[in-house]
Amino acid sequence: MEQKHRSEFPEYQLWDLSALYQDREDFLRAIEKASQDIDEFQRNYQDKLKTFEDFQEAFQVLEQIQIQISHILTYSFMPQTTDFSNDDFAQIAQAGTDFGTQAQVGLAFFDAALLEAEPAILDQLEALPGLSQPIRLTKIKKAHYLGKEAEKTLANLSEMFQTPHDIYSKMRAGDYAMEDFVVADKTYKNSFISYENYYQNHEDAAVREASFRSFSKGLRQHQETAAAAYLAQVRSEKIMADMKGYDSVFDYLLAEQEVDRSLFDRQIDLIMNEFAPIARTFVKHVAQINGLDKMTFADWKLDLDPQLNPEVSIEEAYDLVMRSVDALGSEYVDQVKRYQEERWVDFAANTGKDSGGYAADPYKVHPYVLMSWTGRMSDVYTLIHEIGHSGQFIFSDNHQSIFNTSMSTYSVEAPSTFNELLLSDLLEQELEDPRQKRFALAHRLTDTYFHNFITHLLEAAFQRQVYNLIEQGQVFGAEKLNAIMKDVLTQFWGDAIEIDDDAALTWMRQSHYYMGLYSYTYSAGLVLSTVGFLRLKESQNPKFWLDFLKLGGSLPPLEAAKVLGADLSTEKPLRDTIQFLDDTVQQIIRYSQELGQA
Repeated sequence: MEQKHRSEFPEYQLWDLSALYQDREDFLRAIEKASQDIDEFQRNYQDKLKTFEDFQEAFQVLEQIQIQISHILTYSFMPQTTDFSNDDFAQIAQAGTDFGTQAQVGLAFFDAALLEAEPAILDQLEALPGLSQPIRLTKIKKAHYLGKEAEKTLANLSEMFQTPHDIYSKMRAGDYAMEDFVVADKTYKNSFISYENYYQNHEDAAVREASFRSFSKGLRQHQETAAAAYLAQVRSEKIMADMKGYDSVFDYLLAEQEVDRSLFDRQIDLIMNEFAPIARTFVKHVAQINGLDKMTFADWKLDLDPQLNPEVSIEEAYDLVMRSVDALGSEYVDQVKRYQEERWVDFAANTGKDSGGYAADPYKVHPYVLMSWTGRMSDVYTLIHEIGHSGQFIFSDNHQSIFNTSMSTYSVEAPSTFNELLLSDLLEQELEDPRQKRFALAHRLTDTYFHNFITHLLEAAFQRQVYNLIEQGQVFGAEKLNAIMKDVLTQFWGDAIEIDDDAALTWMRQSHYYMGLYSYTYSAGLVLSTVGFLRLKESQNPKFWLDFLKLGGSLPPLEAAKVLGADLSTEKPLRDTIQFLDDTVQQIIRYSQELGQA
């Protein structure tokens, strides 16, 4: 697949950012206005926050400032992710970064005053509608507060702490150049997006193999730079953990998720030990159906039945998405159906674009989604995943203050993966013969669970080993990271997939390593969405799920999960999910037997 320039794509494939700002000048005016409001807030409240009433009044003013900040910071990074080669977009991003640092420094006095407030004042504030999450997090931070001047210094250095991620993002978008490859006298163009969205699922084993080698060669050329950027990231996190008096970098990174390390370790250990055999059974079945003597890492994303993997247009995808979420009722459907007409989604797979996908939430405007459309069923899963995030944003924004709108990172992937389950269920119910039903269930595994229970979970297992090295005072380069990743992949896949040195480069493919302990939360969120999906199938009443979406961050994650009927203090929700996956694999095998293929 040869990528085109952004200007070559039709307007309907590009998002419309005018709901935020009309143009760059409008954006810069917004920065000027917000800066003035922050200065005025500082003049009016610095050194004057003593009582509950003082804080209550300040929060009311701060709310409007935080809404402006939400809009500015969201807009500032989005254009650049569509094309990292565009200098105008880079200048917008830099203006946003500069403003973000300025805002953080200008408001640091308020955070300091809150951290130094009497416990009785914090208790009163926490009881106010709209302030439960920030006060809960303040109480967590209070035990690790360094003092006003030290915290202000750290705020001034915040841009520096973001540098490793910025280096990695630009490198992945612009420097990971993949060579052309040739199969059967045909030359194929390769790129990060083309490989991940198209070639790794290709039905031709020779194309999968050649594209993987081209892809891996492109990665390897930058492995030392990527390792240096990642080392800078984790060392800075370890320094912060030590400065703030946390027992470990794990405790520091999990604090704002409002969970302890036992949930992090349980998620990794149970999936590595108990789901791995189920995953191996499935990929061996895929190999058998496709006539492969062995499954290499170039093959593991192969569809069970590649000939049934249809091309899907953006219009057809919209229809699939909307029919899938119909199970959530008109209250949900009426909100998210706007995404096509209002152009929330940037579909264009252009050169220079970030290869990942995300949903952004400028508070009470509307969500935005970035992805790269290649016309495969996996793209529909990506789309409905991001629309799941979008729905949560809308419901949280409409029912919570800006202070309470963000779900805990531990839970944040539940709304997205829940929507993926709705899509798979729609496909299974509407398709008629066993082969088509098998196709739907296989995509439930590969596009939802494998992505979240394997790809991201193995990232977490890799991260755990890396942070353990940092805890021990060690450093690393690309060779060490390759060895760790190869070991993790080998542990999980056993004899089901051949893991070689190119597979070991997998750690270079994701930006999640620059987001703290985020990767494991994909599987944690999927446990919650599985609990919710099974309950919806049983009750046919989506109210409990909408109630969950409306919570935002108003409750800590273990309390929020109880709205779904999940007790995360136990292993049961995770074990029930693993059983659901085992049942799915066994049903796929039964369909194959019915078709005379197993």
